[in-house]
Amino acid sequence: MASYTITTTWGQKHWNIYAKRCVESIGKHWPQEVVKYFYPDDISQQVALSNASYFDLSKTQPELQTFIDRNKDNALVKERMNKPIGSAFEYDVIRFSYKVYCMIDAAERCATDVLIFVDADTVTYKDIPIKWLDHIAPMNKFSTFLGRPKKGFSETGFITFNMTLPESKKFFDRWREYYTKDLWKNLKGFTDSFTYDAARQDTTDRKLDNNLNDGRYLGYKGSKHPFVNSELGDYMDHLKGERKDIQSSVEDMKVKRQDAHWQ
Repeated sequence: MASYTITTTWGQKHWNIYAKRCVESIGKHWPQEVVKYFYPDDISQQVALSNASYFDLSKTQPELQTFIDRNKDNALVKERMNKPIGSAFEYDVIRFSYKVYCMIDAAERCATDVLIFVDADTVTYKDIPIKWLDHIAPMNKFSTFLGRPKKGFSETGFITFNMTLPESKKFFDRWREYYTKDLWKNLKGFTDSFTYDAARQDTTDRKLDNNLNDGRYLGYKGSKHPFVNSELGDYMDHLKGERKDIQSSVEDMKVKRQDAHWQ
């Protein structure tokens, strides 16, 4: 049985909208032995949970602010967001850099076998068995994620990292370089999804990928909302986009679920 750390981050204004619900649901439904690292913009936004620590990312990773200051008026970002190929958010490099530095910092602190990141607009609605985590994050793989080849970038609302493999240090060092060296400018999009995919492809063999959106779950793949239509939907809901104060809709569901949460 592996050991686990879970982490997430959120902006101050999002605490009462969805982040508090996320943190509370982790405390209620995740195994108590799972270590919890939380990165709120406002360090006062906390829920007392076992094995939980709260960190101020501006203090633990001052490099993030350096990155923000250097790129807050970036002409390329402004150009792409004004005339996007796809959605404008795909070029908001600063907005999504907080997630990356949250994971980088958590990885530096992590003393468990596996590090798990979940978006703060995720809610866990049912008790998660530790054996399910062993299944979702097998130790013969480096990273579990939701691939979306048609979209051209992965869904990063849930990612795991096998910290016991030598690839983990190579990956996180390379991921950091996409921000310290501004390598994100060379990608089709600038969010954490694009830099995660790029750093993973730069440093790890594809045999170490664990793509949950590959059709293994009831033979289904290709949903616009792959999180809830994968095995993750057995225990969690990702309230992405306009779903923040409610839940994913019936229209999102391509697989039939019997849990009360989905009724």
